Amino acid sequence: MKKIILFTLASTLSLAASAQSWEDALQLSDYLYGGTARSVSMGNAFTAVGGDLGSIGINPAGSAITGYSQMSLSTGLSISSAYATSADRDVAFGDRVQTVYTRFKIPNIGFVLNIDTGNRRGIKRFSLGFVSNSTNDYTSRMYATGINSSNSFCGAVASSAEGYPEDVLSGSNRNIDWWNLDSYASTYGMDWRDMVAYRSGIFGSVNGRYLGLTDWDKDGKNTGVLAPLYQKYGVQSKGYKHDYVINVAFNVNDEFYFGGNLGIVSARSGYAEYWYETPNNAAEFPAIPFDTNPDARFNYLEMKRIFDSKATGAYFKVGALWAPRGTGLRLGAALQTPTILNIDTRMAWYGKASLTGVSLGSVKSPEWDDGYALVTPARFNAGIAYTFGKVGLLSVDYEVANYRHNRFRSQTESQYYYANSHFDNVNADIKDILGVSHMLRVGAEVNVAKGVAVRAGYGLTTAAQHNYLEWVYSETDHMEHLMVYELSQAERIALMKQYFSCGVGFNHGPFFTDVAFRYRMEPNEYFIPYKYYDYNGTDYTDKYEVTNAPYAVPEVTAKYNRFEVMLTLGMRF
Repeated sequence: MKKIILFTLASTLSLAASAQSWEDALQLSDYLYGGTARSVSMGNAFTAVGGDLGSIGINPAGSAITGYSQMSLSTGLSISSAYATSADRDVAFGDRVQTVYTRFKIPNIGFVLNIDTGNRRGIKRFSLGFVSNSTNDYTSRMYATGINSSNSFCGAVASSAEGYPEDVLSGSNRNIDWWNLDSYASTYGMDWRDMVAYRSGIFGSVNGRYLGLTDWDKDGKNTGVLAPLYQKYGVQSKGYKHDYVINVAFNVNDEFYFGGNLGIVSARSGYAEYWYETPNNAAEFPAIPFDTNPDARFNYLEMKRIFDSKATGAYFKVGALWAPRGTGLRLGAALQTPTILNIDTRMAWYGKASLTGVSLGSVKSPEWDDGYALVTPARFNAGIAYTFGKVGLLSVDYEVANYRHNRFRSQTESQYYYANSHFDNVNADIKDILGVSHMLRVGAEVNVAKGVAVRAGYGLTTAAQHNYLEWVYSETDHMEHLMVYELSQAERIALMKQYFSCGVGFNHGPFFTDVAFRYRMEPNEYFIPYKYYDYNGTDYTDKYEVTNAPYAVPEVTAKYNRFEVMLTLGMRF
């Protein structure tokens, strides 16, 4: 059986409502440091460097190493370029499609006040600061298109709904509808997508079974897709994660530096998934026998799922930096406590079908609100740097986090009243799949002229995903069983992330201007836009994915190139 490594919300989030998955936990606990243009251009290898507002979130002690106060504002563009193709060009989405998506951002803004105590020994200076620093960026958009004559999204949804009572799908059973479907779904497995698709006319009941518009011939028989379809599938995400840091640090004898942060985390993300189908040649599609018009013609269908989340939390971070006098050596280290995030989510489905001669309106489900908490793991980082007088500096950082320690739980005060046992399954998935991730950062700066410095950086992050889960159908008991498999070394390497950056800085009196460029080389993502299910006619929950022909569904491969351009304007005083 083919192994598919999925790090995408599209294929793993529950269709019903909840976004509690190991991918969700990893996305919210993962770090992609932003910062100033200077820190980004040097790969954010600043644990042992300090002296920059971009370094405060990495090592709190770094704010005390300078003898001056400063303030700065960093702006930039986040650019995502995606190339989408089908893993199997015989099954739709085979077009090579490029999608470019650009968002404006403010990755860093803040100030530090450096105060002289007047002491000749001991605490000679201390600093107080506030910084807003980006710690992740969710900018992404991908569309895939192609011609498919084998199967369709609409047929897949019909197979998902097979066996569910039609009065519930249609809403004619007033005792069972959107909001009281949850307990009912525990028996039947039905979700809002099926209800939206039925009510918008994407599939219907013919001769005692459900058929999609693309499969519905005049005799009411399911003969497969009636003619080639043009299909479009897309996913888009946007948003950010920011740490708002209150910092205090101390300079002891101009050699030892200690600091601490109170970090307030704020994350906002929006996610949308989109399906579209239309005849590749309208003349090839036969009529569809609607009651109101036996000669209806299929124009198009579309469905969309939106998912939004916001999270807030807090943590503490402590750090130290040692700069021995008379040497260019600097050593630094920092430890960040686990973060407790309170998360609120919202999800809804939209559906629409268009047929000539039939009036069908668009349908929207209610918006499902959900709330829960996530405890993210502690983080440790250490660094070594060496300054070559006024020529420049070289710095290396190491950071580690064990994502296996992610844990969902109920909110302390929540309107949703989840019991912690509600999260047992997803927490077990986290322990089975995730593990330790290592991060290496390297940065260099060279002063090429008076007031002009050039910079370069590199970063590498190993995969937090160590294993994967796969449902395996057993012919013995006719049930699916969840199995855990270890990723091979080659698969782990394929999931690594690399970052390359460069920049230039200009000092002019008390003012400074920095420019940076960063290229993010990240692993491919794989999407399965839809699946077909078999139904044995007796047990609504005993459905399993059909993997054999003619239901070989499309698989989309998306290769992302992500770029960032940044500008920092600042002043020292």
